[in-house]
Amino acid sequence: MRRLIMGSCAAVLLAGCSTFEGISTIMNFNDHAIPTRIYAGGATKQDMLAIQQPKRVIAARTGLLECLDYQLENNGKKQDFYVGITDAGRVGAYGFIGCEQAIKEGYLDVSKASVR
Repeated sequence: MRRLIMGSCAAVLLAGCSTFEGISTIMNFNDHAIPTRIYAGGATKQDMLAIQQPKRVIAARTGLLECLDYQLENNGKKQDFYVGITDAGRVGAYGFIGCEQAIKEGYLDVSKASVR
């Protein structure tokens, strides 16, 4: 029983660290020009390219989508950020992970917009 309680406490602590890390990332990079433009609504591929060139562009979902892979910088810290572009040239998905992880985890879905 004691081991079960210790294991449960460890799991809760680890989950808390992950949550704190996510909040810290948002606090550090949320005011960067790329996320700020996306949050304003109606962002396009051209808007993203005008702000900053991505470190790479990856075709996703058999070429129906493009993923712009950025590395945001703020106060010496760096953070991956992906922007999924629909076939109409609009931002359809975005988040604080890289394109490869976004594709692997299914965040770039042609049938719906997704955010992570």
